[in-house]
Amino acid sequence: MKKFLLKIAVYSLVVFLIANAIALISLYFLGQSNLYKPQFVKNGVKEKHFDYVVLGSSTGLTTLDTKQIDSTLHTIGLNISIDDSALNTHYLMLQYFYQQQKTTDCLILSVTPWDLGNDNPVLSDNDYRFFSEQSTPVVQKYYQTIAYQGFPVLKYSRYMPFLGVGYYNTEVFYPSIFTILQPEKRNRFDDRGNYSYPTSGKPKDTPQQTIDMVVKNPYLGKIKDFCKKNNIKLLIYQSPLYKTKVNMSQNELTLNHSAFLQSKNLFYDNLHVNKMGRKICSEAFSKQFSVLHKIKD
Repeated sequence: MKKFLLKIAVYSLVVFLIANAIALISLYFLGQSNLYKPQFVKNGVKEKHFDYVVLGSSTGLTTLDTKQIDSTLHTIGLNISIDDSALNTHYLMLQYFYQQQKTTDCLILSVTPWDLGNDNPVLSDNDYRFFSEQSTPVVQKYYQTIAYQGFPVLKYSRYMPFLGVGYYNTEVFYPSIFTILQPEKRNRFDDRGNYSYPTSGKPKDTPQQTIDMVVKNPYLGKIKDFCKKNNIKLLIYQSPLYKTKVNMSQNELTLNHSAFLQSKNLFYDNLHVNKMGRKICSEAFSKQFSVLHKIKD
């Protein structure tokens, strides 16, 4: 019996080591690619300093086209937004961006009223995209301290990488195999970090509503403190929402486009503009941004 148990223990240890070895190899190739935004910021972005960066969730990703803005204002901008994320992820990305020795004069923080009103932030759906960067201090600290819903896979993956790679196999393991052949491939964003929705969307017709923005999320304060410490101008931006007006606080430097677009044809769904809507928003933003921040004549 002892010999049998010993063999089981040895075999289990071998399987454990092999599984972790495969996971580390997977994370290595993912970390050398441009597939997700964190890897893109590290490997695909060659500039070190930017006039501004756009940071947010899918609304930040799809509303402001940095290429169009730069063409108008003759600036250098970058979109570092991640879809399906929240203010806690934005704070992580901002810290990570600076740990990659990259800086910006201005942060355009794209927000939503429900995220700002969330006083109990938890791990965002796409926070696994930082997994290959878990050795970076800010990512490691984030995975160890952020609240989880369910089992904290990424927290314990620091010691057992196969947990995270196995759990996020379709988002981490299989894409990492793909990156061996095409390390420059990006996941739904262009070479300046932008993405647009097609014009084939159909927002739902809902009654017109007005929302008062209430700030409860502690990560907004963390972002403000980071910007102050690093001499970054902070502009809070509210993107267009279909049939929804947001009343924003006047205590911050804000740009409110919540009710800027009225036509249904300019929206992909109730929360996101489509390609045509993005063009109109980017044009209007350029005019207002040049006045607010006097970026370049």
